[in-house]
Amino acid sequence: MACPPWQHDLSRAFKRHRAGRSGWYLQVHGDRLRLVSKEFPPRPGEQAAAGPKQRALTLSTPPGPSTAATALAEACGVFDAVMAASWSWPHPDATPAADDPGHLEPRHLRRLTRQLREQLVGEQMQSGTWERTWQPYLDRMATTAEERNWADGESFLAAFLRGWPPNSRSRQMAYDRARRLWNKAGWSWPEALAPLRGNGKATAAPQGVRSFSNAEIEQLRTAIHQSRLTSADGVAWDCMIVFGIRPKELQAMELQQREGLLVAVVSRSKQTSRGSSGARIIPAVPPAGWPADCHRLLDRWRSHGLPPALLGVRSPGQALTQQLRRLQLPEELTSYGLRHAFALRLGLDLGLHVREAAELMGHSPAVHLATYGRRLDGPGLLAKVEGLLSSRGNQAAQAGTSDSRGAALPRREMNLA
Repeated sequence: MACPPWQHDLSRAFKRHRAGRSGWYLQVHGDRLRLVSKEFPPRPGEQAAAGPKQRALTLSTPPGPSTAATALAEACGVFDAVMAASWSWPHPDATPAADDPGHLEPRHLRRLTRQLREQLVGEQMQSGTWERTWQPYLDRMATTAEERNWADGESFLAAFLRGWPPNSRSRQMAYDRARRLWNKAGWSWPEALAPLRGNGKATAAPQGVRSFSNAEIEQLRTAIHQSRLTSADGVAWDCMIVFGIRPKELQAMELQQREGLLVAVVSRSKQTSRGSSGARIIPAVPPAGWPADCHRLLDRWRSHGLPPALLGVRSPGQALTQQLRRLQLPEELTSYGLRHAFALRLGLDLGLHVREAAELMGHSPAVHLATYGRRLDGPGLLAKVEGLLSSRGNQAAQAGTSDSRGAALPRREMNLA
């Protein structure tokens, strides 16, 4: 089969550069371009052969007429380095530089993913967190890299990020995971991609987070008492209600009475890619109308404890949400809705400052505002607008009265005349 014109011209130009030195040639192998010669040194770990051995180097530049000039420059550079005895095979685990045309190959991205996992898992997060919230995004990045030979990192990353809806939380996570991988490789991140990250509000409900209302909390407790759930299950749900803890924190929680106040001592710290949330002490903040002892919660906890099945499960939140489905509560409610209700009680009922409420909940003020800002600011914002509209209406009425009095005066003067 005759080679295409661009390949013929490339081989002739490479031959001219070699000044007639034989034993070197370029060949297309699949979708890659290879440089073949018997003058390549042995690979790392390769046993010395009895005589010259032909070896092939896969070039970073893909084959084609538009890349022929780049391929020629790369092949000539390798030839010159081999002749000067300064060339060596790249280490198989070495991360290519960002200006290497082959740095976006799937094998490099998968190797970087493995290295990043070894760095984060165990130090900053658990393996389950990695598998749920990191691995799927980085696997999809490698899949995107397999689609074609990408010319540059910016176009590749833009195509990767557009695989998720604009302004969605999933695109934000894809952006952050990709940037962390780029930092791991030491590659420069294209700042022009910043608008693609978005604000994560596309899928947010206009009214904010979906929390349990007080009526739904009572409906939940009634359904638990009428179901086959145990007394220990009731204790677990009541702890979620009055302390607003994460479902996972039930596995490392102790109830105490301190100076007449019921508190939960949470010893489990949440590990994330940004660090640890730390242990904390949370006072009971029950819904309005509850007794001070939260329906004898401390005594019930001492008598029944928490359900062993819940303490040993990998994802308590998922198990609790499944219980909600069996109790036939509204489909949109999850176990986290009780934590949301707790946060709103802190802000709307007690009037705590954002920083104070965030400390009790075990996250940052920025996260607290991002999650609950709509619900916390909504009532005050509506009241402020209502007050301003009322004030504007009063001013307009006063101005109208003044104008009417001013207009009547000349008429009286005319009558007197």
